[in-house]
Amino acid sequence: MNHSPFLFFTFAFFIHTLINIYVFIKSRQALPKSKKIRILFSTVYLIFFSAFILAMLGRNIFPLLIQKILYFTGTLWLGMMLYLFMFFLVTDVLFIIIRIFHRMSSEIKHRYRKIQILSGYFLVICLSVYGNYQFKHPKVVELKINIAKEAGDYKHLKIVGMSDLHLGVAIDKKQLEKYVKLINQQNPDLIIIAGDLIDNNVLPLEKENMWETINKLKSPLGTFYCLGNHEYMIGIEDGMNFLRKTDMNILIDTLVVINESIQIIGRDDIQRNHNRKSLNELLIDVNPNLPILLLDHEPYHLYEAEENGIDLQFSGHTHKGQMFPVNLLVNKMYEISYGYAQRGNTNYYITSGLGLWGPPLRIGSKSELVVFNIEFE
Repeated sequence: MNHSPFLFFTFAFFIHTLINIYVFIKSRQALPKSKKIRILFSTVYLIFFSAFILAMLGRNIFPLLIQKILYFTGTLWLGMMLYLFMFFLVTDVLFIIIRIFHRMSSEIKHRYRKIQILSGYFLVICLSVYGNYQFKHPKVVELKINIAKEAGDYKHLKIVGMSDLHLGVAIDKKQLEKYVKLINQQNPDLIIIAGDLIDNNVLPLEKENMWETINKLKSPLGTFYCLGNHEYMIGIEDGMNFLRKTDMNILIDTLVVINESIQIIGRDDIQRNHNRKSLNELLIDVNPNLPILLLDHEPYHLYEAEENGIDLQFSGHTHKGQMFPVNLLVNKMYEISYGYAQRGNTNYYITSGLGLWGPPLRIGSKSELVVFNIEFE
């Protein structure tokens, strides 16, 4: 039995609980002494604290509407709690420094605490509204790329790329329909998706028949998809059963050639399949004179693409950190955590993703759709 996931979630729950206790104690300092108000606040706080845990534990039990309410409430609070903790911690340190050099009356201390807490909640609520707007209104990033190869009769190709939709209770069918409309508005010749179509559970996608919406994607050359780590997290069999209902071309360590002109390789997820085929193995049947596009969910070992003559690698997974200050950590974890880069004749794009995981907030990042305008020689 592998105890690693259990230990990780136990540790995460422990830290989550400690932070919530700290924020709860701080918040009560600004409340009136009324017993009814304090009981009401404690009850509401407990609901917010428990919502995400209940949503995860009951994802195979609760009706879909209850799941959506619990998940949105719980994940929103996760994000808000992070920023409240940061704000209270910084202002507590500031308070201690001031007290070292200046005496304070009990009245001034109480006033400071009240201002600290009320201003903290006000700022975090404003930040959350901004972060949710950044998530709900994805930007369209356009790039022009030249590939010094012939591609049959194709001189120009418009490719729409996306990753990390994380469809489920948070990003539901209604949101998916907006995504599909935005994608189709770009009039792509080809659509590529770099993994993590599914979030924490396949049931919401099945209940809302989301494959029908995915099948409304329009591109003459089709839609091509590689697996992400979340397809494995939810159970790869359940994930594959859903994916097979779509019209997407599922590439798992596979090379396909479109109209004898463009080659696309889709790799298995490195985190969940350590025995996936090497890029060298996948390139055995490749024609080096034709353009080669690579879909690989997680942007590790980027040098392999350049060494093997890949023309464009498209990856996701990082979310660009999704929320500050996580983006600072992500920048240290990955060679390229976000954006476009070129090395030799190889072009790379690591997308921040169209959807997200957890808190419905984008702070220091933005949801995006990528449009590649490719010129061939």
